[in-house]
Amino acid sequence: MTLIYHDVYLYDIEACHYTILKNMGYNLNVDASDKLQRNIYIGKLMKGNPRLISLLRKTTISVIDDYLRENKVKENEIILRQYDGLILTRKLYQTNLHIPFNIRNIFEVLVFSVDRKKYIALDVNDNITVKGISHHYEKMNQIYYKLIKSTMLNREAMFRNLDKLKHTFFQSNDIFAIPVDDKQVKIILKRYGEVTVSQSAAKFISNEDIDKSKYFQHYIEPFSKSIALEHLR
Repeated sequence: MTLIYHDVYLYDIEACHYTILKNMGYNLNVDASDKLQRNIYIGKLMKGNPRLISLLRKTTISVIDDYLRENKVKENEIILRQYDGLILTRKLYQTNLHIPFNIRNIFEVLVFSVDRKKYIALDVNDNITVKGISHHYEKMNQIYYKLIKSTMLNREAMFRNLDKLKHTFFQSNDIFAIPVDDKQVKIILKRYGEVTVSQSAAKFISNEDIDKSKYFQHYIEPFSKSIALEHLR
């Protein structure tokens, strides 16, 4: 199965559960533009209400099915079906049935992990999107950008680039502190595994104590493997 795609389209139902409930005539007393408050409000409505949960899930599936049918989307044009959206190899010509199904992004390159449970993508505005990676933080996007760009090289140059990225990563003096909040970070140590410390304490941790292999396996290897495999086919 293909692991790297070029020029693909992301569609979804904006504010999915809120939009569906509004469409059904629910009186929702929350600011629709405040995503956090909106999600908290909808979450409270769903809590302990299995009938509502089932209704929202079934309606979401039905809405997406309607768009697939209306647009005559073929199975091989669907790259990924998510709960409230789709990634497709082509644009849809009908996106405004009873509930709008808007284009959210256009990815110049999308790279799946080998198990297809994660992906990184570069959009047409040169922004990175990351899905499925726990504890993802902004600094890793610099590496993901280089990884994605390597897919645009020929086979020989691509493998040189992957080797260089790996070498640079392991030679880095960075301690790869993962932000938790304004005061704390997580760090993976060779002797103690994952620990949470204050940002001030992190400054005293030696780079030699960092388990870089764990970082590499979690953040980078899922995608570098895919890129290598695709170029070996």
